[in-house]
Amino acid sequence: GFGIAMRDLEIRGAGNLLGNQQSGHIAAVGYELYCQLLENAVRQMTHQPPKFSLDVEIQVPIEAYIPTEYVPDLRHKIDIYRRLTRIDSVQALSDFASEIEDRFGKIPPSVRNLLELAEIRMDAAIWLIRQIGLENEFITLTYTDRRRIEQLAKLHHGKLKVLDQQKAYWPRPENADLMLQELQSILRMKAR
Repeated sequence: GFGIAMRDLEIRGAGNLLGNQQSGHIAAVGYELYCQLLENAVRQMTHQPPKFSLDVEIQVPIEAYIPTEYVPDLRHKIDIYRRLTRIDSVQALSDFASEIEDRFGKIPPSVRNLLELAEIRMDAAIWLIRQIGLENEFITLTYTDRRRIEQLAKLHHGKLKVLDQQKAYWPRPENADLMLQELQSILRMKAR
């Protein structure tokens, strides 16, 4: 009970120790969203550019998780997931992978997939893709900027088809085990 109370105090803060006000805003929206809203407000007030968003949803059939055999402590596992969502550069991701391997041992395939999906999420954000999914025989890329997705399609010489104002389509690999490599080959093209 004491450990839970201390973690709660870390997350929500002590509130107003001398009055009856507590951290109601955090309780209403959640700690992560509250911190994000606060950071955005500070950036706006100090005339800094908005923080680059890595909010990309990936829905593909890949085993990407931290197994209990690898990280048995639930607190450590949650901390790893939380830290992974905050990584915004390939170098930071590489350093994080090295740290995990040093701390817990050889990285299992499901955790390696999790790290690769984090890098794919960064690549997708650069191309202004907000969702990656599957439809029938295609990988679908739901995008927010048609000009950027057309630029990516040109780099692939027409294999990536832009058919409407929301989605682009790429032929789905027959072998599901090749899904990560296929996503990497689509998104790791550099704009010229």
